[in-house]
Amino acid sequence: MFGLFDVLPNIASWKASMRFVHWVLTENPFYPGQIVAGLYFGWVLGRRLQPRSVFWVWVLPLAILAYAFATTPMPNPSPSIFARPETVQARLSFYFGWGCQSRARCLNQLLITMPFYASVAYSLGALLARSAYTKARQKEVGGQELAQGPGSNVTAKVRAGH
Repeated sequence: MFGLFDVLPNIASWKASMRFVHWVLTENPFYPGQIVAGLYFGWVLGRRLQPRSVFWVWVLPLAILAYAFATTPMPNPSPSIFARPETVQARLSFYFGWGCQSRARCLNQLLITMPFYASVAYSLGALLARSAYTKARQKEVGGQELAQGPGSNVTAKVRAGH
């Protein structure tokens, strides 16, 4: 991933600092680097291997996230007993927003939310690859039908998957 940032000066006149790279990879609660990597690897592996299990990779990270979201007690930064850190909005901010940052030694998003994002992106990339493959295959089959004619033996073999 860091090698990609070394290639950027050849593409543009801007070179990313290590601070920026660190911010994009670990301190941004939306994890764009991991999402792009998940999409890419899902696309590549979904095109080459095409296993059905790639569509279900996100289930375990979702179960972990849902369990943590529902059961983990929220840290109370305020000493007041009137502060309500247990609201849904506070939990959403803690797991999906700026409420938990790694520079403040809060790793919940990095360990729980980011794997969920990456796994969903991976499955989505595989789904997009399979969809593109299916469309290309349908065009190929349609082109062979037109070339051979609708009643030819080749058409029947292609439809049967031979």
